[in-house]
Amino acid sequence: MYSGIKSYAVRFGEAVIGSALLGFVTLGSVPLQAASVSGSLGLAGAYSVSGGSDLSDATTLDLLSALAVSADGDLAATLGLPGTINNSPFSINPTGSVSNLLTIGGWQIDITSFTVVDQTVDFLTLEGTGGISGNGFDLTPTQWTLSAQATGGTYSMALAAIPVPAAVWLFGSGLLGLAGLARRKKA
Repeated sequence: MYSGIKSYAVRFGEAVIGSALLGFVTLGSVPLQAASVSGSLGLAGAYSVSGGSDLSDATTLDLLSALAVSADGDLAATLGLPGTINNSPFSINPTGSVSNLLTIGGWQIDITSFTVVDQTVDFLTLEGTGGISGNGFDLTPTQWTLSAQATGGTYSMALAAIPVPAAVWLFGSGLLGLAGLARRKKA
């Protein structure tokens, strides 16, 4: 009977040590703090529309230029830099995603979804979600708003990064360690 308890204790100890090692390996391969982007970016530029007679019935938006007119946080170095429009024109009716819409200062900006908030003869307002990545940072979710004015054919776009908290990454690595423990117990 005593040898059975001892055998169980040895197996339990091996499982704990194995799980601890798996946890250390997992923590070593997943950073404790993700390299999420923080900050916001304001862009301005020229645009054109097609698929209609004016902004009120346009179906396609073509961004012609981009200039960083405001920036803070990790994006602060982009202030005053011109951007490169990579994937324009894009459809605003129906709406969709736009991968690699533009790059500026080593950052890539993607649009994952958006809605038309207002569309009149004088104004077009879009808002949605997307992502920003580059300069050694992970893809970070964003929220953005774009306003196009008929007068002068100009637009402004405000983009804000929504960083994923480090606690989420730590929680995820803990779950991986628990999964390894559960798998080990089954074996």
